[in-house]
This record gives sequence, C-alpha cells and structure tokens, in this order.
Amino acid sequence: MNFDADLSKLMNLCFLLIESRNGEQLLPGEEWKNDAQVLSVKIFRHIATAQQISAGIGFEFGVGQVVSHIDHSSVAVVVRAAIESYLAFNYIFVNQDESLSIYRHKLWCRAGLMDRSNLFANTLESKNVLLREDESIKELYNDIVCNPHYQKSNREEKKEIKNGNWKPKGGWHTITKKTDIHQRYFSDIYNHLSGHSHASFISALQIRYARSINKQAMLAGAARQILCMVISHFIFSYVKLFPAAKAVMASNPELTEIADRWHIHKEEVASIYGPIQ
Repeated sequence: MNFDADLSKLMNLCFLLIESRNGEQLLPGEEWKNDAQVLSVKIFRHIATAQQISAGIGFEFGVGQVVSHIDHSSVAVVVRAAIESYLAFNYIFVNQDESLSIYRHKLWCRAGLMDRSNLFANTLESKNVLLREDESIKELYNDIVCNPHYQKSNREEKKEIKNGNWKPKGGWHTITKKTDIHQRYFSDIYNHLSGHSHASFISALQIRYARSINKQAMLAGAARQILCMVISHFIFSYVKLFPAAKAVMASNPELTEIADRWHIHKEEVASIYGPIQ
C-alpha cells in the first residue's frame, strides 16, 4: 500500500465531491448546510497544505549558504487541525435526526461569535461588527433554550451551553465516539499531534532526533498516513450529508475503492487497540 499515492487520489476524490455541490441551490430552511460546505473546504485545504509542507523548504542565507528541511512538526500541527475539522463536521452536521444537526449548528455558531466578542475592538468598523454579533448571540441563545434538545440537557450541560461551549463534556475524545474511529487509536495520534501544537518536550525530542532530511521525511510521512484515514472518514460523512454527491463516487470506482480501504472501522482494529468503549 503506497499511502502517498493513495493520499493524492483521495484528495482528488475529496475535491470532486466538494466541487460537485459548489453553487447548489439549498432549499429554504437548509441554509445551515452552507457552513458544512465551507468547513469541507477548510478540511481539504488543511490536507493539501500538509502535503505541500512535506515536500520540504529551502532558504538561502548569503552566497552558497542553503538551509533545507522538512518541517514535520508543522505537518503534525496541520494534520491535527484537519482531524478537529473533520470531527466538528461529523458531529455537527451528520446526524440521523436533522433537527439535532440544526441545533448543534446553532450551538457552534453562537460559541464562535462569543469567542470573537472577547477580542479587543479598536476601530469603529470592528466595534459595529461586535455590536451586530452581540444581537445574533442573543437571538441564537433564545432559539437554543426553546429547542427540545436543550430541554433534554441536564443542568451541567445547560451551564456549559450558556458559557458558550458547543462540544460535549470530554471534548474531541467524546465526539470521536460518534465516528467509526477507534477511541484508543484516536487518543494516541491526537495526543501525539497535540504535543507538536503545544510545544511539548517530546516534540523537541523529535526535532532533535530528526537531524537528517530522511528522518524528517519519515516523521512527516507518518503524519500524512494519518491523513489517508481522516480524509476517507470525511468522504463517507460528506456523502451522508449530501447524498447527491454519491454520483461522483459511482463514476470514480477506483478512487472510491481506495477510500473504502482507508475507511477503517473501529471493529477492524479492536484486536490491536482493545475493546470498543
């Protein structure tokens, strides 16, 4: 299995799927799905960026002083962002009960607007934006508290929602349980990738260890291999939300077969990572 060749083909399929919905007229009441499409673009761009960074970077300081390296640590950071974006996409938008998707979308929108409201505004334009968004925050909260899904929440969950949190208790680790990804596998790769985002000692150790281009390429390749799994899970989530996109998969059987091969279910790796939680 050549994961680099597979990744390029999976990126091609991902691009075709997203483009197939580009410009699609959404039915009244389905405007929230437009944000899912934009989040899909975010996922694709993260994956493309990780692939490009893996090609290596070169600097020239003066005549004859060339410094080259593969920034495997940044590849890990971008891969982590791709994973989080996929998990958000699947958790918010891909639910059997569409009313739950609409509800979670409102939680997500309000949380983002609340985060931005805490930023310092020092221009008239930015202050006006925050004023308008403050009204949106209030309107969203009024809609949320009247929602049956909110009414079924416990006291602690309602408190978290009021404070602007859209993720359930346990964050990404809890959200992963809704996917086909094995919980232990996710925890291992996510904690490793987060170490590079948060400048852990282990991330420094890896940079110290990877002095040669070959070792840097090996570490970057390990992160790209994770992307094959992520993009495949995203592809199958995408066609659940946009069923018409299945026509793209049907017309590209070779690419779909690769996606299916990398769409590794938790049951398939339970013998390696332990019982499913």
